[in-house]
Amino acid sequence: MSDAASLLGGDALILTDGGIETRLMFELGVALPEPLGSAGLVGTDALRDVYASYIAAARAHGLPVIIGTPTFRAGARYAEAAGDDVREVNAAAVRHHQALRDAAGPGPPVLIAGVLGPYGDAYTPEQAPDAAFAERYHAAQATALADAGVDFLFAPTFPAVDEALGCVRAMTATGLPAVVSYVLGRDGRVLDGTTLADAVTRIDADADPPPLYHSLSCIHADVAARALDGVPAGRVLECKANGSALTPAELVALDHLESDPPQTFAADMWRLHTEYGLRVLGGCCGTDERHMQALGALMAGR
Repeated sequence: MSDAASLLGGDALILTDGGIETRLMFELGVALPEPLGSAGLVGTDALRDVYASYIAAARAHGLPVIIGTPTFRAGARYAEAAGDDVREVNAAAVRHHQALRDAAGPGPPVLIAGVLGPYGDAYTPEQAPDAAFAERYHAAQATALADAGVDFLFAPTFPAVDEALGCVRAMTATGLPAVVSYVLGRDGRVLDGTTLADAVTRIDADADPPPLYHSLSCIHADVAARALDGVPAGRVLECKANGSALTPAELVALDHLESDPPQTFAADMWRLHTEYGLRVLGGCCGTDERHMQALGALMAGR
């Protein structure tokens, strides 16, 4: 078992990065280049500084940290639309994160997650392909990230279980640990209508091997708490939560950041650990290093 798999599969509390795109757009005033999004900003000071702030937050509290590559929109269809090679786009993003890890120096582990986004819009399950197509489609990016040297593969904000299943199969085929993460509605269901318990049970049964664990992303901590009742114990271990209780669609429509105060965010997230056993905790839309610092303080003070 790899060092990353041992850490991820153990009982350690792990902090993750927080918001990336929302900080770039609203805090720093950086436009996200189309069609690659933040992958098109690899090499810029702005992208480097946002990720470095999350490593610093974890180091301040002696915690291991996960930083995800900025490759949510660097799958084959997006790379081809940009006139780029999918392997090089993803390899460049991995090199960017490896340099960040090197610059951090000795200390608690900095794990690099190779990020794969959904084929279509993350909040529109009707755009999601079936499992067979998804497995073929995501294989190119999964292989590119694995070959570039990520520690594990992470598929966040998937709105449909069929596509999530295909992506898990593509990720695990590389031999690396794989984690899949769902986006939920306010009713606590995956956006395609599947209950979280059924999504976890189906993918664990139909993917061979199953993901290392399951995750939730781009939702408020309150939504996560509602969804976790009845989920198989020990299978959902992570949440990367938005700072606001607004839906993703509502957040996208805003022209500014919207977020709970850092201490409120941290307390809500910490309850996901104390009540449901989640131990990989971090942020998504609207969060920044202040939220991760507050969350890290609670995690370190356990």
